[in-house]
Amino acid sequence: MRRSFLSSLAVVGGGTRAMRWLPATVPKLVRDEPAARFDPSEPDAIEKAVRYSRLRERLWLISTAWGFALDGFSLASRTPRTLADTIRAVVQPKFQTPVFVLAWSMQDWLLRLPLAYYGGYVVERRFGLTNQTRRGWLVDSLKGFGVGAAINTPLTTGFLSIARRYPQRWWIIVSAIALPITVLFAGLYPVLIAPIFNKYEPLEDDALARRVREMSEAEGVHVSRVMRMDMSRQTKKANAFFAGVGRSKRIVLADTLIDQFTPEEVETVVAHELAHQVHRDTWKLIRLSGVATVSGAWLLHKVFPAIVRRTRPLTGASTLGDPASLPLVSLVTGVFGLLAMPLVNGYIRRMERSADRYAVRLTRDPQSFIGAMRRLQQTNLADPDPPAWVRVLLHSHPSIGERIRWAEKLPK
Repeated sequence: MRRSFLSSLAVVGGGTRAMRWLPATVPKLVRDEPAARFDPSEPDAIEKAVRYSRLRERLWLISTAWGFALDGFSLASRTPRTLADTIRAVVQPKFQTPVFVLAWSMQDWLLRLPLAYYGGYVVERRFGLTNQTRRGWLVDSLKGFGVGAAINTPLTTGFLSIARRYPQRWWIIVSAIALPITVLFAGLYPVLIAPIFNKYEPLEDDALARRVREMSEAEGVHVSRVMRMDMSRQTKKANAFFAGVGRSKRIVLADTLIDQFTPEEVETVVAHELAHQVHRDTWKLIRLSGVATVSGAWLLHKVFPAIVRRTRPLTGASTLGDPASLPLVSLVTGVFGLLAMPLVNGYIRRMERSADRYAVRLTRDPQSFIGAMRRLQQTNLADPDPPAWVRVLLHSHPSIGERIRWAEKLPK
């Protein structure tokens, strides 16, 4: 345990020191590509958005590489084996798996914290997008870890238990259980989890709330509530979304959206989100998640036995059901997820384009759609025309520039 702890401190220290040279280093990792001018009258604003977007993309590359490096370092240093042996020596057998999962989650969170702080607080403050104090950011980060640990610890413990008891059929059982759990959390999120991070209250603008309800009901979508979220507590960015399923379904408007957008632009944004409900995109994504779970679980079932045999001296794990195999599982599934990302994002971009067409058709106001896109670009500092590799690999939405050019071709 002491060796594991010292290894963690060494990597955290290295990550913290890295923050000092990161601003000077990240510009070298990906060459800036000239973006098409979004609005020639505001070149400085566009240049700022491009700089912000390129930095976020570099940070994503660094964060991804850092995650794989952490898993690789932990395996090379035999940290999982040391931690598992220590827990077995001091913890009762029935509690060993959840204690390992929790301890490993905490170590992983600590090791990622310096980079998360730089990207989530330092960069956002540098570009004038955050309203949080350093303490506020850390409190939210702690809340995120707490909620994640409360959910993931029992789920991961259950997964390992199933893998131990049913070594040949675990992937079928886990896949069957995953879908109802996904639906359950989709329903519980707006009621139990989201209020931990933000304040949600009924929208005070009765006219806007009535218009949103009328628009939804006319399209056959029942909305239990129209809520206002204090998104400005964390950021200056704007957003709106439907949350929940069934009776818990509600539409949430960020206060930043309500305060900075015209009523017509807000209506356009709501119409876009409404399209996802009419098209049942939430259920499509849940089905996609189910397919991905089955495929990933089956693939893991096939490749993992050979991998775990070769890495047993490092992990001490002989089967997938051993808690010490978790870093290896994380490494393998991380590779799967990275390879699937362009395909998933491409599928979601198709949904978003369809929702854009629906929103303009419903509101019959392409100019407000264009205005909303321009304002989203300004408030969120989005690069209107990012490089092709960014659009394909990282973006789940069409670029702002693409969406505006499409709307400008429509009859006025």
